[in-house]
Amino acid sequence: MPARHLTAGLSPEHRDLQDAVRQFVDERVIPTAMEREANDEYPSDLFPELAAMGLMGMSIPEEYGGSDVDYVSYGLVFEELARGWMGLASVVGSSASGAFLIGKFGTAEQKQRYLPDLALGKATSGIAMTEPAVGSDLKNLRMTARREGDEYVVNGTKTMITQARHARPLLTLVRTNPAADPPHRGMSLLLIDLDTPGYSIGRDIAKLGHKGLELCEVNFDNARVPATQLLGGVEDQGFYEMMSALDRGRIYMAGASIGIARASLEAATKYATQREAFGHPLADFQAVKLRLANVATKIEAARLLMINAALKTGTEGRASVESAMAKAYASEVCLEASYEAMRIHGGYGFTKEFPIERYYRDAALMPIGEGANDVLMLSVADSILKDAR
Repeated sequence: MPARHLTAGLSPEHRDLQDAVRQFVDERVIPTAMEREANDEYPSDLFPELAAMGLMGMSIPEEYGGSDVDYVSYGLVFEELARGWMGLASVVGSSASGAFLIGKFGTAEQKQRYLPDLALGKATSGIAMTEPAVGSDLKNLRMTARREGDEYVVNGTKTMITQARHARPLLTLVRTNPAADPPHRGMSLLLIDLDTPGYSIGRDIAKLGHKGLELCEVNFDNARVPATQLLGGVEDQGFYEMMSALDRGRIYMAGASIGIARASLEAATKYATQREAFGHPLADFQAVKLRLANVATKIEAARLLMINAALKTGTEGRASVESAMAKAYASEVCLEASYEAMRIHGGYGFTKEFPIERYYRDAALMPIGEGANDVLMLSVADSILKDAR
């Protein structure tokens, strides 16, 4: 079910981009996705092609070799990539978040040093926020960075860090002013290179889905980070910078969730027309029809929420409430769609003979990543109540 048949109102440029990415996914991603998934294979061989299409540079200004696409394009690209393989979408999304922060807040030297290689797919980036005792409650993070001359001395541990073994650089949220009140006013972002003295990558954390890229602990033991690696060269702006990246990341997560849901629906629809039971195709049974129609309707609603968040972000710079709504709703639809597809496939859906079990495993993270849905919905409620008061 091509996306162009589901959503009206997209510009010709959006449709052309969508078609190009869909063709790439159909030809270069889907045929090898199950093998790559089984091998937990990092998809670096696809980066040159993605870069040639401008997809590695979506967050990067054109002057540094990027394509700097609008937010609607951003969401649509991730819908198509995730439809093929969420592992690939995760790599591109993680790198795009890091590149966005450098492009928007970095110094001229930082931009020149990192962005051209990121746009060409010669390097990827990532962000490090989560700590062993701190997840959604970022205001209480514990990693410290103490200024000593021309360096920061960094101590602490981050955990569940995507791209830890590949990110160049890894943008790491640290506390530069422990006495700040409120605490989030004392946070900064540091650009960490893999060869930073005192920085090490700990254990890899096995995970249910999103294969193809690593999830690691990273350790800072009196790590020496040059002061020139402070994002933007100004301390105590990190929390606000990171929040802008997370709003944008929720558009990515909404788009990717829609992609997995679409893949699930397309697989279930195809299977229902081919598989027979009691002398009839499954598609003849009302129960199956209703499930397909319900999922298709929710996918369309999720895409409209994503596009709305993207448009408002593009015009106003931030759309925290709208991006939270889009991400939370789309990720729940993703879970439902993958499970309904599994039920329609019956026992086959539970096997690795079909991609359904992969969609289901990948869907499980979507309500958690880039902000847990319960936390996001509380922020939406707070905004509504604030307006009412």
